[in-house]
Amino acid sequence: MKTTAEVLAHLASGNERQRDAYRVLLQSDLFSILEAYTPFPAGTVPIDIDIPGSDLDILCEAPDLNAFEMVVTRHFSGMDRFSCERGTGLGMDIPSAYLTCSFQIEGWPLEIYAQSLPVNKQNAYLHMLVEWELLQLWGAKGHSEIRRLKSVGLKTEPAFAAVLGLKGDPYVELLHLADWSRHKLWLWARQRTSFQNT
Repeated sequence: MKTTAEVLAHLASGNERQRDAYRVLLQSDLFSILEAYTPFPAGTVPIDIDIPGSDLDILCEAPDLNAFEMVVTRHFSGMDRFSCERGTGLGMDIPSAYLTCSFQIEGWPLEIYAQSLPVNKQNAYLHMLVEWELLQLWGAKGHSEIRRLKSVGLKTEPAFAAVLGLKGDPYVELLHLADWSRHKLWLWARQRTSFQNT
């Protein structure tokens, strides 16, 4: 699931919550409104480890955050719980300003995250790809265990780090795995986890 089209197709044919997310995203016209910013649906819903209250996450590439904020505000400021916040984060080890805009849409909390970095260089994108590959190895037991850890308060990346026995910052450690091939990742993960898809 490396492209927006692949993720949307996956949601459209997925479980009940994924299909509902797909419907809401399309009916909101969000992808048309943000088309110039290469919107990409990320986070826990596409990879089926969301729990009640999980966000629908949309990653965007926005070289001009001021212009991006104006677009989002113009189209979505009337939605429930609308807010935008700025900060500085890391992407490929390069400090990069970001903008996060959040609002509610048909009961779904939605978060749009924009950086000047291309989406495929953003940490959230890279984390999701690694997590998806691991879940393909682990199958239903892996999905269940990640959801269990999230339900007791862990964020997604710390939950994966806990299952894998990773030390250090889980967000950084998962980035280190992003460059690995599926074969290398699966070989390594099989040695660190007791469950796998059979």
